[in-house]
Amino acid sequence: MTEKFLALLGIDQARVRLEWISSAEGNKFAQVANEFTQQIKKLGPANIKQVA
Repeated sequence: MTEKFLALLGIDQARVRLEWISSAEGNKFAQVANEFTQQIKKLGPANIKQVA
């Protein structure tokens, strides 16, 4: 359902990421955040459709 909603809005699925990280996994959180930030920067600006 999320994939369909993203497609409706014109958002590339590569711009959304779901990770299950425990509050005790600070290093993993930092790693995932850095990786995802780099991925989004490579994708460039989002061309999101305006929904009326």
